[in-house]
Amino acid sequence: MVKKLLQRVVLVNDDGIEAPGIKLLESVAQQLAEEVWVIAPATDKSGVANSVSLREPVRVEQRGEHRFAVHGTPADCVTMAVRQLMKDHPPQLLLSGINNGPNIGFETTLSGTVGGAITGVLLGVPSIALSQDKLPEAVANWGPAEAFCLPVLEKLIGQGVPTECCLNVNFPDVPVGAVRGIKATRQGMGKVKGLQVVPTTDPHGENYFWIRLEHGLSEFPEHSEAAAVSAGYISVTPLTYERTAMEHWDRLSNRFNSHG
Repeated sequence: MVKKLLQRVVLVNDDGIEAPGIKLLESVAQQLAEEVWVIAPATDKSGVANSVSLREPVRVEQRGEHRFAVHGTPADCVTMAVRQLMKDHPPQLLLSGINNGPNIGFETTLSGTVGGAITGVLLGVPSIALSQDKLPEAVANWGPAEAFCLPVLEKLIGQGVPTECCLNVNFPDVPVGAVRGIKATRQGMGKVKGLQVVPTTDPHGENYFWIRLEHGLSEFPEHSEAAAVSAGYISVTPLTYERTAMEHWDRLSNRFNSHG
């Protein structure tokens, strides 16, 4: 019997516990670990970043052995996993995803998938977020994630997943045979150029609104996630909590901190 790389991993996502991406990730995780726990939102919680439910209770439903649906955010799921459901036997690795759509550039600041991984880092668990790129409103092509998720994770685990940051992985939206390899990347701005409001009317004539990301950027900096994924590479970006713009910090520091 082949010894697996890990004893225990936990899976989370933001698309919900029944989403196809987390089912795909579960099948991959079972090849990596002796024990696979799924602790994911009961419903879709996309776009909530790493928000936590500080003003309302978090309810949990057991859906099977090592399987729990949480009525809360991805960050709630991770907190429940590490501090409650798995507190006696904590996970060696947290995997978040596989998201139905990219988490590239600015999208990473909104993403519940990345938010779950960042929360894992906060709680001391090595964490990896995974997403399958696709066009807005398109049906996801899961082929690249299916073909490359396991070997990518084996490589990342083999070199040691850091504990001071999470790794953000995006699979390109290309035929499996067109995937060109793995690239280490930086976040960059990505494909988002703003937000838009879409007004509509319900059957009773009442107005309501949808907020949508506005895409349109097509020129990407070298080494950015968007450049790599657009060229057919799997991108891997280390992300931290630190979001200080250092060039501007230096300028402000020189202006305000130089006199003691």
